[in-house]
Amino acid sequence: MAGLEIDIDHLFQAELGSRFVHVRHPGDENLIHQSRRDEGAGAALAHLSGHGFLVYKFASEGGAVTSFVHAAIAPAFWARHTDFGLREHGGICYRLEMPAHGAARRLLVIFSSMSQVDQMYEAGFSARYFMRNLSQAPKYTPPDTAILRIADLGGVVGAFYTDTLAQPDNEARVSALIAKVMADLAVDPRYTVLYGTSKGASGALLHSLRTGLKAVCVEPILSDDYYVNRYRDSHFTRGLFPRDKRELFAAHLSADGPGAERVVVYSSRSPQLPYIRDIAMDSPRGREMAFIDVQSPTIMDHPDVAPASLGLQVSLVNQMLCGVEVGAHQLDALRASNAA
Repeated sequence: MAGLEIDIDHLFQAELGSRFVHVRHPGDENLIHQSRRDEGAGAALAHLSGHGFLVYKFASEGGAVTSFVHAAIAPAFWARHTDFGLREHGGICYRLEMPAHGAARRLLVIFSSMSQVDQMYEAGFSARYFMRNLSQAPKYTPPDTAILRIADLGGVVGAFYTDTLAQPDNEARVSALIAKVMADLAVDPRYTVLYGTSKGASGALLHSLRTGLKAVCVEPILSDDYYVNRYRDSHFTRGLFPRDKRELFAAHLSADGPGAERVVVYSSRSPQLPYIRDIAMDSPRGREMAFIDVQSPTIMDHPDVAPASLGLQVSLVNQMLCGVEVGAHQLDALRASNAA
């Protein structure tokens, strides 16, 4: 692919006007992997990411080369080079799965979680930015449900569906895509549900607060602190976002906004509990939300919460898709059934 080809040592003095940048560097892994243990690789990655470039390819024949594409053209570039039905609208990549028979009357919007550990730092977009959670959703939901899967293209391993310094209108474009699909399908907001786990739950909650749509959010990440301090910024959030997620969510959860039915599934066995409690539960809008603590003995860490609560998630999603309110008595029963 044409573009700027450059050695890593000359990168910081180069003009980055090209749509593509191909960086030659030592080692046998892409710059994302290498940046986790090599300061020089980390500085190069941060420099390019700060200028809006995203890693999309790695080659090692004849020497290691990590290739970047600018975020301004990345969505159309990615959609054009995939064969699994990925589309692009307004700079947001997505896949729309329609009902097998008949028109869609309901819409489930799925926000991708962080990829699995062995894929999170891979060079390819599809491995990092598009985790297809709830892969069997058509079997779990009413047959007239369309499923909108939104890719999290941005940052190094994802933008958490928020604005970044390089993409300052990302949130607005994500919300606009949801509104467009709802309008195109003529789906009533009463039968639309936003859903996600972990990073995807952050996106589902944020865009529910923005749009007033119903949401089921499983262990949303509401602050960067844990992954910055414990795992040396494993999500690559430092220097790439206009504000920490703690500040972002605190602002949304304390400001006036459209009301909606929102359920947060979490676990007091997870290290995310302090952030969910302090940022969401104790906030003005958080007091209008429902929280269900899952106490399964299989939960040892944050990633365990989603698989341990799958049945609960599907139940909540289906009830909301059908326009049935999740009432106080049902919430009491669900909390009791998921207690230790």
